[in-house]
Amino acid sequence: MRGMLITRAYRLAAQASLLARVYGGYKLIQALGRAGLVEADGHYARHHRRSAQATYRLATRLEGLPIKVCQFLGSRADILPAEYVDVLSALQDRVPPRPLAQLRPYLERELGAPVGDVFTDLDPVPLASASLAQVHRARLRDGREVAVKIQYPEIADLVAIDLENFALLFGVLARLEPNLDLRVVLEEVQKYVPLELDFCHEAANAERMAEHLAARADVLVPAIVREWSTRRVLVMDYAPGVRVTDVAGLRALGLDPADVARRLLELFCEQLLVHGFFHADPHPGNILVQPGGRLVLLDFGLVKELPAGFRDGIVRLVSAIVRGDSAAVANAFRALGFRTRDDGDDSLAWLGEAFLGWAIRNGRAHADPEMLARFGAEMPQRLGTNPLVEIPGDVLLVGRVMGLLSGIGKQLGSQADVGAVLLPYLVGAAPAS
Repeated sequence: MRGMLITRAYRLAAQASLLARVYGGYKLIQALGRAGLVEADGHYARHHRRSAQATYRLATRLEGLPIKVCQFLGSRADILPAEYVDVLSALQDRVPPRPLAQLRPYLERELGAPVGDVFTDLDPVPLASASLAQVHRARLRDGREVAVKIQYPEIADLVAIDLENFALLFGVLARLEPNLDLRVVLEEVQKYVPLELDFCHEAANAERMAEHLAARADVLVPAIVREWSTRRVLVMDYAPGVRVTDVAGLRALGLDPADVARRLLELFCEQLLVHGFFHADPHPGNILVQPGGRLVLLDFGLVKELPAGFRDGIVRLVSAIVRGDSAAVANAFRALGFRTRDDGDDSLAWLGEAFLGWAIRNGRAHADPEMLARFGAEMPQRLGTNPLVEIPGDVLLVGRVMGLLSGIGKQLGSQADVGAVLLPYLVGAAPAS
C-alpha cells in the first residue's frame, strides 16, 4: 500500500509539472499574440520543440495513460505546431520497449505453456511498442506467421492511478481556464481505457469488424488466433505494410498519398454511416498500407457501436450541414444530446459550419489550414455568448476519429472534397424523414 501511495504521489507531481509547463507556454504565446508580437526568429518553434521533447521524456518515463494522450496529440498535424507532431508521433508505435526476456515469464503464465511449445520462433525485437503493450513477430508450430501483442504486467495499476490524477489535474485546469474544461473528455477515457486492457474484448471487436468489411478486397483486418489469445496476450495473423503517414514509403509502392487519405476517409464514413460500428483510435500507428493500396487496420481495443438512433441522428446532422439549413443543423445537434446555455440556434449552427460546412461548401479538405485559422479565431466570441453545457460522449469519439483522420490527411497532402466523399453514404444511409 505504501509503495502504491508513493507511486501515485510521484506520478501526480510529474504530471502536474508537465501540465504547468504546457499551460504556461500556452498562456505566454497567447499573451504575445494579443500584444501583436509575431514570430520572427523561430522563438515559438524552439519553445514548441522543447515543450514537446519534455512531454515525450515524461510520457516514456511514466508510461501508461500519458503515452496515450501523447499519441493523440502527435496525430493532430491539422491543429498542432509541426514540432509537436514531429516529436510526439514517435509514441504511436515506437515507445521505448521492454526487453523480451523481462516479459517472457509473464507471457508463459498467460499462454499456460513454455514459449517454445507454442512458437518455433519469437523475434526479441518488437515490431511496435506503445502505451499499453508491445508487439513481436513470431511463428506458430503449424508454420503460421503471427504477431504477438503482450500487455505490460503492471499497466492496469498505472492506468488506474493516472485516471485519478488526471481527474484532479483537469479539475484544477477547469477552474483556471473555464473555456478549456477537459473533464468531459476524461469521462470518456475512464469509460473506454479499461476496455482496451481486455484483449478478449479487442479480439471480439476485430472479428466483428472483419465481418463488416469482408466484402472489401482493399481492406484487411488480421485474423485472431483464439487458441493462444487471453485477456493480456493477443495473437493474430502477421500483416506487414507501410505506415499510413510514410509518404516516401507510399510513393515507393507506386501509390498517391492523397488518394490513400481519400480512401481512408471513405472507409471510416462506411463504418460510421453504414455499420454504426467504428474503429475509434485510427492514429497512424494503427493503419498500414500494403502493395496495391490495401489498408490494414490494427488495434481494436477502442471500438464503438453507436446506440440505436444515433447513427440516423448523425446522418440527419450531416445532411442538414450539406443543405446549409441552420435551423435543421441546430435541431439535429439537440436530437443528438447537445445543449447550450440559452438553447438558441446560433452556437449550434456555427458549430456545424465549423465541423464540416465550410469544407463542404468550398470543396476543401477537412484539415484545411485557412478554415482552422478562421474558426479558431471566431470560436471564443461565437461560443462565449451561448456556450455548450452538454456534449454527448458518442459525439466526442466521432469527433476524435475525424480529428485523427484530419491529421493524417494533412500529412498526406489531402485535398479531398469531403462533400463528394460523404454524399453516397448520406443517400444510402439516410433515415426516413
